[in-house]
Parts: sequence; structure tokens; C-alpha cells
Amino acid sequence: MNILLVKETRAGERRVALTPEDVGILVGKGHAVFVESTAGNEAGFADALYQKKGAKIRVLKAETMTEFQDLFQDIDCIVRAKRPAREREILENAAIPDGIMMIGALDPFEQASPHIEEYQRKHLIIHSLDQLSLAANDPMNLLSAMSKIAGKLAVQDALNHIAYPAKTAVLIGFGVIGHAALEEALQQGMLCRVCVTNSAQCQEVEALGCGAVLLDKQASLAETQQKVKNAVAMADIVITSARAANQRAPILIPAATLDQMKAGAVIVDMALSEGGNVEGSHHDETHVLGNGVIVTNVSGYPKQVPHEASILWSKATRLFLESI
Repeated sequence: MNILLVKETRAGERRVALTPEDVGILVGKGHAVFVESTAGNEAGFADALYQKKGAKIRVLKAETMTEFQDLFQDIDCIVRAKRPAREREILENAAIPDGIMMIGALDPFEQASPHIEEYQRKHLIIHSLDQLSLAANDPMNLLSAMSKIAGKLAVQDALNHIAYPAKTAVLIGFGVIGHAALEEALQQGMLCRVCVTNSAQCQEVEALGCGAVLLDKQASLAETQQKVKNAVAMADIVITSARAANQRAPILIPAATLDQMKAGAVIVDMALSEGGNVEGSHHDETHVLGNGVIVTNVSGYPKQVPHEASILWSKATRLFLESI
């Protein structure tokens, strides 16, 4: 295939969907890879690095229909991390040749945007990598790869927010984010407790020298909230990531629990994409409550480490390209 790696233009998006290393692997398998100039700059990958791996650089001189048509000329597959800024997306979707492929995390369920209808009118073949159902340890599992970074950065962010030396952490949820958060909290020398939902997780947590709080899936929400309340009462930081596929995340820390937590404690709600575990939390906002408890969320933690995140993203993209 003729593959085009495009530049990310969404506000704050510094990752790139293919690194020079993975471009070299694709070129070695007989594909031609074209790179929009400066596509990898924000992640630390200059054009020259792509050229050394056999890629050809294409320069978009201006955002005009003619320039976009030249950018997409003879391309079979467009590769990107996220959808572009809307102004560019409109021009792109008009200029892209009918029937070609696009790979990325492309917001297929975003109801406030007409981009899916625009793709359909062009008969594009769309693969949104974040929608694949894969094992958590599969390197093609993009969400899992980004969640590992997010869990680590959530703990670091909580430590940056807290006004006193943090000694104790409570983690609610033990999926990919929870595992990564626990690893980081232990590396920071913190005493940890983890709220889990089965005996195997209890054993895993206890084997690491941490306390486990078993939440009964059959219990009422009120009973579960009471257990969580007892667990977080004296915690310095709390990371929540309790959620299940195709379900709204439960409110495990209601306002009544927040009111009785340790003054100055920090809670990072990582379940907001499914509704959130903390009452009153909002995307990309930090709230300081009357008792000094801080509730915060950052929806794009992996964007803060674009080089590291791009390496994982690129591997997922390259493996998917190879699989098709």
C-alpha cells in the first residue's frame, strides 16, 4: 500500500501515529510510506528520521483544496492518531479520494459531529483502533496502552496537587489503569489499599504487600459506597477507575463521602468517560471543596508524554496494518 502519515492538528495533540522505527518496518515489507512534513516534530521525531527509514516527505504549503488533493494523491491509506481540527477536517474530507482507507482513533460515536456521514459519502474504509476488542496485554490494544500511561500520570498528578507529603493511596478499580497506578504509587513509597471485585485480585494485591478491599458485585450501591467511604476516609490520594464495558460507571464516592474525607486529600476520577466514580467531577476540571478536598480529572494524560505515548500508539498502528 501507499500509506500517508498525516500531521495532528487537534488542540493539545502532540502524539504521532507512526514512529520512524515502525515506518522502517513497513517499508521493509514493501509498503511505500509518505509523511506530511513535521508530523512527528511534537513527539520528537524529525522529518530526517523518517527519511532515513525510507519514508518520503510531503509538504502541505497551505490548507487549500488543491494542496490537500496533492497531499492525498495516489494514497491508499491515511494513518493518524486523532481526527484533525474541524476546519482542516472539512477540507480533508472534501479532498480525500473516494474509497480509500483511514486508520486512527476516529470518534465513531461522536454525535455532535458530521464526520461519519462525510466519510460515508466518500465511501471511505474506516478503522477506529480504539474500538477493537482485544486482550489487555495485546500490543494492538490502543486503549490499554494509553491507560498504562494514564494510570502512572494520574498518581503523579495527584502528588502535584496535594499540599502536604502524601503517604497513603487508595485505588478504586483494578483494571489496566488501576494496575499502572498501583505500580507508580508503590514506586513513590506510598502505603496502598486497592478496592477489588474478586478473590484473585485480592491475592494479587496482598502479594504486593498492599491492603485489599473486596467489593461484592451483588451488594447494593449504598453498601458498596459505605465500604468505599471507610476505605478512603484517611487516604491522601485516591485514584478511581471502576467501570465495566458497555455500562455507566457507578458513583462510588458521593458528596456525603467527600464531606468526610481527610482535609486536602486529592481524588483523580479516571472513569469520567463512562460517567465518573465521583459525584460532581467533570472532564479536565479541578474542584477544591469546602473541606479542602481536591477532585480533579485530566482526559488526555498520554498527551503529556507524546514521545513515550507515540511509541506505543505506533506499534498498535503498525501491527494493525500488518494484520490487514
